[in-house]
Amino acid sequence: MLTFEPFSMSALKRALPYLKQNTSLCSDLSAGYLFMWQEGADIRFCLWNDTLVIRQIIGEQVAFSYPIGADPDGMIDELTGYVRANHLPLRFFAVDEKTLEKIRADKRLSPAMWAYNRRWSDYIYSFEEVMSFRGKKYGGQRNHVNKFKKLYGEPQVRFLTDADRQSVEAMLEGYKAEHPDPNPLEQLELKQTINLFDARNALDLYAAGLFVEGKLAAFSIGEAVGESLLIHTEKALTRYSGVYPTTYSAFVRLIAGMMGRTLKYVNREDDSGDPGLRVSKTQYHPICMAHKYLVHVGTPAVKMPPTFSLAGEGVVLTEIRAGDKQAYLKLNTDIENNRYWGYDYRDDLSLAGQVDENTFYDAVMYDTATGDSVNFAVRLTENGEMAGEAVLWNFTSDGAAELGCRLLPAYQGNGYGKAAFAAAAAFAAKRLSLKVRARCYRENTPSRRMIEASGFTPLRADETFLYYEKSGGPDGGEPGKGGCEK
Repeated sequence: MLTFEPFSMSALKRALPYLKQNTSLCSDLSAGYLFMWQEGADIRFCLWNDTLVIRQIIGEQVAFSYPIGADPDGMIDELTGYVRANHLPLRFFAVDEKTLEKIRADKRLSPAMWAYNRRWSDYIYSFEEVMSFRGKKYGGQRNHVNKFKKLYGEPQVRFLTDADRQSVEAMLEGYKAEHPDPNPLEQLELKQTINLFDARNALDLYAAGLFVEGKLAAFSIGEAVGESLLIHTEKALTRYSGVYPTTYSAFVRLIAGMMGRTLKYVNREDDSGDPGLRVSKTQYHPICMAHKYLVHVGTPAVKMPPTFSLAGEGVVLTEIRAGDKQAYLKLNTDIENNRYWGYDYRDDLSLAGQVDENTFYDAVMYDTATGDSVNFAVRLTENGEMAGEAVLWNFTSDGAAELGCRLLPAYQGNGYGKAAFAAAAAFAAKRLSLKVRARCYRENTPSRRMIEASGFTPLRADETFLYYEKSGGPDGGEPGKGGCEK
């Protein structure tokens, strides 16, 4: 049986030779990226038969890297047994186009569903073009660099050493002053940037700074993997006009000089859905985007039609529709109403930029495309407004899933939640042959009553939750009055 070692610097260093073998243009399977975004991801490493697999939490569920090393085929067999034995889903993260084709051709990994989220796609640029910014399309960048030179002289760029740590800290404080209201993702990045600087030598990273009159005005930290330079973080003080394009091009030239050759690509990673960052990265003319597919193997969601109608006692469950965007926004951003749902959108690291009516609708469409969840809109009539949602998710390889249900406040207290929960549970058990599980906070009496009234039996309890289960298969209960119709 495979054993996954928790994240540590020693474990990451042992994984480093395998990460350097990775030929994908995606940044997620690099030492710097894994170190930078380890918090909350529960990253773990498994080395088996000279082959590496990384396990982490993505979207509150376990996901694995596609195996890298001597025996990826054998590792797939081992991994399949591991997820079944440990009641986990088999999901692969950071899958590029080439690896996706391997997965699709592997009969052991069928059926599967997959999709990529544009906000996490990496921007790939020509290394040689970035070195010089030659050509008409880079006229804007050259103008900014020339303005920098006119104001501050020739760029003074060099690799940073331990002696520069205080300067890096001081520059980051100046950066924070220029960006006084960071979102949670930006806060984490700033926290990890100084840690990444400290780990640069251990992880074979490069850190270089741009100096103006002896003071650090900008710096970049990156690493070379294959034919790509990955830039994990780039921070600059914008009071220095033209500082970003000047730093970017100079860093690439410095790496080329140190290596004695030019690489093919520069990867500046994703824009996390931030509109301003998307505009900025697009203006540097990427030659392609490295899309990162999430692949879910064996998800029961593959059985769901695009549209459906499931009738319960006084409610109808359908797919979530574009016309539900405003209601779904309210459902996800009501902090008090989501207290027992265990969600506060203000702490969601996946939300960068402005939260609007598309934010949560796009997220649920992505989860639907990957087969990570089946989301039911709760309505009083088939074409009525959205009153809430029931969600089947956390599908495991041994045929289990978790069910939750929440309603907008205006619809609570009328039995609609109980009806929707019961209908979704019966559908999952009968039509999808799932062993359905549920949980609720110990103090959430209405949810406890709703779960128990739907035929669930207690499994266990801990300090926070009560856990329940409902068996699937032919005797798992009937769906609702109308069944599931396309």
